[in-house]
Amino acid sequence: MQKTIEKIFLKLKMNIDFLAIISIFGILIYRIDILRKVCKNICIYFITWYVDIDLVTIKNIYLCVEKLFRIIIATFLVIQFLNWLLELVWERWLKKQKGTNRFETSLLRYLQDSSIPRCFLVTGEWGTGKTYEVDKFFDKYFRYSKTKVYRISCFGLDSRKELVKEISNTIEQNDKSFYALLIKAMQFVPIIGGAIFKFFKKAYGYDSIKSGSIFIFDDFERITSRAIVKEKSPHLYKKTSFLLSNATRGKNSISEFKEIVKEFEHVGESFQKIENFFSYNLERTDIDKYNIAIGLINDIIEKYEMKVVIICNSEVLGEKFIYDILRSKLNCIEYRKIVLPEVRISVIDKCIKNKVLLDDEKQKIIKGFLNENIKYNIDNILFEGQFSNLRLYGNLLEAFIITADLFDKKDLTKEFMNSLFNSVMIAHIAFYDKAFDKLSIFPSGANIEFLMKLFYGGSPTLIRTQQRIDDVKWIDIKVSGYWIFNLSRPDESDSIVEEWKKYQYYETEEKISISFQELVDETNYNMLHVFYFQQSMDKYDKEGEWDYKTYVDCALKQYDLTRNEEVQYIVDIMSQIFEGRIYQNFFEYLFSKLIQGHENQEIIGTTYIHDMYNTYRLKKTLH
Repeated sequence: MQKTIEKIFLKLKMNIDFLAIISIFGILIYRIDILRKVCKNICIYFITWYVDIDLVTIKNIYLCVEKLFRIIIATFLVIQFLNWLLELVWERWLKKQKGTNRFETSLLRYLQDSSIPRCFLVTGEWGTGKTYEVDKFFDKYFRYSKTKVYRISCFGLDSRKELVKEISNTIEQNDKSFYALLIKAMQFVPIIGGAIFKFFKKAYGYDSIKSGSIFIFDDFERITSRAIVKEKSPHLYKKTSFLLSNATRGKNSISEFKEIVKEFEHVGESFQKIENFFSYNLERTDIDKYNIAIGLINDIIEKYEMKVVIICNSEVLGEKFIYDILRSKLNCIEYRKIVLPEVRISVIDKCIKNKVLLDDEKQKIIKGFLNENIKYNIDNILFEGQFSNLRLYGNLLEAFIITADLFDKKDLTKEFMNSLFNSVMIAHIAFYDKAFDKLSIFPSGANIEFLMKLFYGGSPTLIRTQQRIDDVKWIDIKVSGYWIFNLSRPDESDSIVEEWKKYQYYETEEKISISFQELVDETNYNMLHVFYFQQSMDKYDKEGEWDYKTYVDCALKQYDLTRNEEVQYIVDIMSQIFEGRIYQNFFEYLFSKLIQGHENQEIIGTTYIHDMYNTYRLKKTLH
């Protein structure tokens, strides 16, 4: 409610300001002799040729409009008075504020303290919400303050001239005073407007504004495109020690290859000199760019008594550089930003607000799910290291909304959307870890936790619904990876949903994910579950203590082994699961079942398991 009233008041003020300028010009047209005569002649011209009306009538119409002009000007003065009163009350309120957290307390103390010239530095890794936190602070405490706040983006500003120009442009854009609006309007006056505008236009710059104004320098790390990290870079040329040692080996090798060895040494030295030259000059250039910016900021702080907030990515600049250039030279107060759950919740709200779907009812369903389930499980997503980065977290939410929009709203049940969110999250994690090759063989509808333990050795914390029924079922990679892998839009969304619903082993997987020994009492399982049991037995060093033959025989009944494609599928899965591990007896018994009827058909693949199968097949064929 408060925000709505504020928006209405600001919009009204902006419109009244504009109308007040028109009103002033409207009154001056009649009060200034020369302008009145010009208008009279124009009216006479129109009366003569176009309009059947006399001058007295036009005068009476004008006098009525002039009354409206006077009302507008009176309203403008009232609003200006109310705005002044609001600023006065706001300033008194602001002086009493101490902040609600450590960040707000330290920044308010800095802004209210005028004894020591210094700047406030906000650092943190990429996507931790540094800009968001600063924006939120100034919106909360300074939106009606008389103190002006200027935001400067440092992106690509690598000279003092460009930085000064950007500051001046920002100050001009933020000048919403009546005088500035009046001067801008003057340029539209015929003939003399341009000259009047140039003569009366204010000169904008950091030296022309009120002391105590606040400058926010964002994207400070983007002054240069290179990361300022004091680490030794890879050499352009490196001596191959074994090549040179071989060159000097043997009875006559020294005399024969002496010149070649020297030449190699000279080449190495030359490359090193070139590398050092370019590396030093590039680094020196980058540091000089920052020194220019720091010098200007220092002038703004000390000479003009402004307050400065710098937002920068500590990952890019490096801790040593931040200390040498910023903290020591500018006497900075530093606040290091980390991600908090409330910031994540605000990202959800922003993502929902900014995404407009064609189907309004579908948008409400997706919005309801995010509000009820994802906010409730916010700590689980926070547990995953990749999504501590707010940009990657925002990507995850964006991907989920766009992917959910692929389906008909009748299919967007709570269980399906929860499974979809988990599937999209797994696809993103695999993408960032560069371990996504196994996702293509995940069967749609299978338990995600079971699949992750089977193929990757462990599962991240998944989002669960309160009912915990069918809520972590994998959805085909064509869907879950649609956004992150930039895949073409899947047309068969209905068949994907049907396949997801019909998967018959989910309950078995739910049980054995808790305890693999639950498979003993199960009758509904396939080779994936047998492989999982074998893996789990291996952890307890009990390979010989289970009757794998019975389980293999039962599991193979789920496949049509007359088709070589099914055999290929099973061996492919084995190669993805048993990386570097060999269970000789188990493998040979399984192979003996798979080759029946396929003795002359080779399995395609390059892993050691493919080789084992083909070797076993040839061995049995020869016998």
